[in-house]
Amino acid sequence: MIASRRAARQAGPPVTAPKPAPPTHRVLPVGEESHTHNPTEVEASKKAKQRRKRRRRGASRVPDRAIVFVGPMAAGKTSLGRRVAKELAVPFVDSDVLFVREHGAITDFFAAHGEPEFRRIEAEIIAAELAKPGTKILALGGGAVLTESTRQLLAQYPTILLMTTQDAVLRTANLSRRPLLRDDPSAWGRILAERKPLYLEVANVTFRTDRAGKEQLTKRVVQWVKAYGRKERANARRSTTERGREVSMDEKKERE
Repeated sequence: MIASRRAARQAGPPVTAPKPAPPTHRVLPVGEESHTHNPTEVEASKKAKQRRKRRRRGASRVPDRAIVFVGPMAAGKTSLGRRVAKELAVPFVDSDVLFVREHGAITDFFAAHGEPEFRRIEAEIIAAELAKPGTKILALGGGAVLTESTRQLLAQYPTILLMTTQDAVLRTANLSRRPLLRDDPSAWGRILAERKPLYLEVANVTFRTDRAGKEQLTKRVVQWVKAYGRKERANARRSTTERGREVSMDEKKERE
């Protein structure tokens, strides 16, 4: 019985099992990520693209020049300015940082050269930055408005005043980085009293940084900036239309 089975197996050609078909592999186009089959990552990628598109659309609705932040020491010009710039997808510039980059620490410069020389250079830095084209958030030092030429320039730019109180500043500010407040806490109130009329002179709008959180403030400021940009464009279109009508009337009179 066993022999007959062996004979049967040896008879005829050997039977081979069929080979499995090779797996299909789609060649991805150049630039396409190989991991896009992951639904979670695909969804995250879509949301990121949507955020970038919203920011690009938002940037097209803002003024096409610098948006300036002014206000007293430790009012939040730098921290809030950075947040607003990020939300609008535009650069952020701090005039004090520009000064330090070129001339060293402000306190040392004050001691060596005096405030008048500091204000002169500060005004030059601000004027040069304002003259550069393109939208940006520009935060000025607390005393920048003391210079008349700077105030005159700010009349041509959307200017946001950030206000707070002395109690809020002393509660939240890093006094080790602000020797003036550390040595004389009441100096903040005295300085504000002197400068407040100048802040109000140059500002288009005021926001209180001691009455709302940073996220809420960022949202409010961004809304104001976009509204300002829409208003400017509407006024520009209206002026263009009126000039066109005036030209048409003049041409009609000449024909008559």
